[in-house]
Amino acid sequence: MGKPTRRDLLKGTGALGAAAIVDGALGASARARPLVEDRPGQAGTVEGEHGVLDVAVIGAGVSGAYAAWRLLGPEAKHSPVLDRLRRRRGGRLKVGLFEGSERVGGRLFSVTPPGMPHLRAELGGMRYLNNQPVIADLVDHLGLPTDPFPVDESQNLVYLRRHRFTQSQWGDPTVVPYDLPAAIRGKSPDDALVSVIERFVPGAAGMDQQAWDKIKPTASADGRHLYDIGFWNLLLDAVGQEGWAFLRAGFGYGSVVANVNSIEAMEASVADFVGSPAPQYLLLRNGYQTVPKELVRRFEAEGGTVHLHHQVRRIDRETVHGEQVMSLALSVWPGGRPLTVRARHVVLAMPQRSIELLDPDSFLFTSDQFLSDLGSIVPRPASKLFLGYDRPWWEDLGLSKGRSVTDLPLRQTYYWGVEGKQHGADPANRNALLLASYNDLGDVEFWNELLKRPQRLAPVSVTRPPRPMDAAAPGTLVDEAQRQLRELHGRDARIPEPTSAYFQDWVQDPYGAAFHFWQVGAKSWEIMPRMRHPLHDANLYVCGDAYSTGQGWVYGALTQAELMLEEHFGLPRPTWLPPSVYLGS
Repeated sequence: MGKPTRRDLLKGTGALGAAAIVDGALGASARARPLVEDRPGQAGTVEGEHGVLDVAVIGAGVSGAYAAWRLLGPEAKHSPVLDRLRRRRGGRLKVGLFEGSERVGGRLFSVTPPGMPHLRAELGGMRYLNNQPVIADLVDHLGLPTDPFPVDESQNLVYLRRHRFTQSQWGDPTVVPYDLPAAIRGKSPDDALVSVIERFVPGAAGMDQQAWDKIKPTASADGRHLYDIGFWNLLLDAVGQEGWAFLRAGFGYGSVVANVNSIEAMEASVADFVGSPAPQYLLLRNGYQTVPKELVRRFEAEGGTVHLHHQVRRIDRETVHGEQVMSLALSVWPGGRPLTVRARHVVLAMPQRSIELLDPDSFLFTSDQFLSDLGSIVPRPASKLFLGYDRPWWEDLGLSKGRSVTDLPLRQTYYWGVEGKQHGADPANRNALLLASYNDLGDVEFWNELLKRPQRLAPVSVTRPPRPMDAAAPGTLVDEAQRQLRELHGRDARIPEPTSAYFQDWVQDPYGAAFHFWQVGAKSWEIMPRMRHPLHDANLYVCGDAYSTGQGWVYGALTQAELMLEEHFGLPRPTWLPPSVYLGS
């Protein structure tokens, strides 16, 4: 694939909207848009020495919130880079955090459904693993309460090719409706995939990130580097079309077995889904969005400033009083008032698409290496549909937690929770929440076609503010989901009409994708350090999960932010994160 030109970056994605207003049979409570904390954008100029900030962090997702907090945290006083800046300013740093939308959190978006004050619909990231560095230690350090996040329970359903069975029956070849090769017959999708991976990487199930990083440049199959082979191609050769279709359907994610970089896909699969020993999934009791919110609260308590509704359009270089700085052209909403902010250091805590939406004449796009690295990942769509009910109807079927999997466009259904069973809740409250559909790739388009057309298109325009988060789901989409839920659960299911509904698709600008995967041929171990500091002659840095080992996970975003801070700002490792923790290349 050729590298993108600056003109290519002007092209939109035909981005699909996040939601339309609920209509149809749902009640008034369902028609209400989810409440989003709205903090007005600050007016006037952004102050600093000669009007220059020391550091401008762009993007208030989790990586931007983390970077901003660490820059003013207790370890920052030991940074030689920041110490030089402090000395020239009388001991105090000026750090600004800029966000184009109305909210902190990025692709962490936690919504409280009506009648369920102790439950959160996680429309973006929803969980982490207890063995993921930085995020597990950070959550403990911040004192945020967690609960186990169940996934595959033996009694939960599998509905594939119109055959219904339970998770406990994966090992019965007479039940599973696929003509599988002997090598994976009688195995669950998890066990089948790890057995295939171990053909190419012996001992893969027990490898940690450091071990994977060691073999990535050299691991091969049939004389070709695994990073140069598409994973779909590899799996098709290994288990045939039936085997590949079984893996795709049984996992519930098409992205896991798609044609991306094989060695990266293998590591991601082992680390996230099929490793040994099996890791434990955890959720944030008060919502995953509490992580960036708490980081921002602490950042402000240390004197940092947060500027919501401030959308960066362009980045230039400029000389101020003999010093080279970066000049950021912003639009301040509502109204789109232009504002120029200057900073000595700029951190772009932004995903691929958000960077592409900058003015193509921004100076960082003059680097061919940066453009090549920017295009080294594949954007992947994913969407979620949450439905609220006045009772947990799935309990009538013996289902209580975890997920059921299907090849219907629903793909994955999670029995999220009952209000009365939550910590501190009224035990008599039977309102319940269902993650009715968690899907990716082509299944996303199925649901997007049920959105109202005027809500789907989001042309990029300098006169248009970032669209506020509005995840209310339309009645047409809810009706189809209800039909599929009945098919998945069978004739004994008595499914009432939902009381609330939320749908979120992360393809819309400025996000561009729910997550990313490395392209075939990408050498991640070379690209990641370059992206953290893409231009050797500019104090400009990039962090986030898009260019990380943990793509699609908060730990990937935080790891890249931490490495960037340690390498380029000289920050020591925080006291709550053990020095022995390996953060990658």
